[in-house]
Amino acid sequence: MTPRPDDEARTELRDLVAKASKHRDDEHERVETEFWQEIDALQGSYHGAQQDIAVALDVKRNQVLRQTKRYRTADQEPGAVD
Repeated sequence: MTPRPDDEARTELRDLVAKASKHRDDEHERVETEFWQEIDALQGSYHGAQQDIAVALDVKRNQVLRQTKRYRTADQEPGAVD
């Protein structure tokens, strides 16, 4: 059986868990941003692409519009394909 931790070990563990949690949250935001920016570029592929994207993602077309606007950078032109 492992020994009971002291207060210092508990504090260190909490700090490490908080650091890992923050890293997870930061990475989630980064990945979410990249995803919606890519979708934003794809929706300009052809007329009706936004609706096709919504169907593929199983969301409403309006959600695609809101999310792409939310994650769009200032220099990114709406619906521009690279």
